[in-house]
Parts: sequence; C-alpha cells; structure tokens
Amino acid sequence: MMKRSSLLILFLALAFVACNQDNKEPEFNVLGYWNLIEIRSHVPADMGATEVDFEEKYIFNDDGTFIKTTQRSKKGDLLEIPLQAFGKYELLEVDELNTNIAQTFLLTFETNTHMAATCEQDFTEVVYITHDNKLFNMSWFACDGPGFVYSKRGRLF
Repeated sequence: MMKRSSLLILFLALAFVACNQDNKEPEFNVLGYWNLIEIRSHVPADMGATEVDFEEKYIFNDDGTFIKTTQRSKKGDLLEIPLQAFGKYELLEVDELNTNIAQTFLLTFETNTHMAATCEQDFTEVVYITHDNKLFNMSWFACDGPGFVYSKRGRLF
C-alpha cells in the first residue's frame, strides 16, 4: 500500500512539474501594451534619445491584430483626442546577423493608414523586440527619420 501511494505521489508531482513547464509564457512576448519611451534621432549631432512629450502606444492582441494610438499629428501638434489605427501583424524570421533581435513583426495598417511610420506607400511598419525586452520601430530611419522605442513598463522618466 505504501509503495502504491509513493508511486501516486511521484506521478502527481511529475505531472504538476510538466504542466508548469507547458504553461510558461515565452520570454519575448509581443502581446499587450507597449508605451513610447524614447525617440532616437538619425542625425549624428543629435544621436541619442529625445524626451517624449506625447503618448503613443501599440496594443498587440492574441488574434494577430494590433491597435496603434497617438496624441501627435503628422505635423507634430498634440491632439486632444488621440488618433487610432487598426491592423494585422505577422511574425517574420529573425535576422541571425543581429544577435540583439529576439522577434521581428510586420504590421499592416487597415485603418488610418497615414499613421504608419514608413518611407514607403505600402502602409506597413517593421518592428522588432530586442533581448532587453524593448520594442523598436526604426521604419523611418531608412529615409533619415526618427526611430521609436517602446516598453511594456511605460516611460522611464
């Protein structure tokens, strides 16, 4: 009888450990809210972070959709009512040459396409998550524009 209960306890302990391992969240997860914390300049004289004086965020949903909201217009004016865009995202293959990138995503805007930070006319952005768990949108860097850094924790200042 003792042997059976010992085996049962061992089996339950192993099942519990196995369930805990399966339910662990991935280390780099795009799902949730990402708040703008930093704007990076492309111009060498201004290299580094610029203070963010407006709110902007991405919300990534588990159904492959995203929402981008911003308080800033294309002209740089602050808006009383934030703009909102909706679209779909897909996971891209990670560039193995850049070891700091954990995940890369293609965002395709379906509404308010003018909110896409891109040099192209295809209404897409490419964003990536780094190993220090920051979301980068450097889409405008190709045309000497700013880069944007987001965090799940919010602003750092």
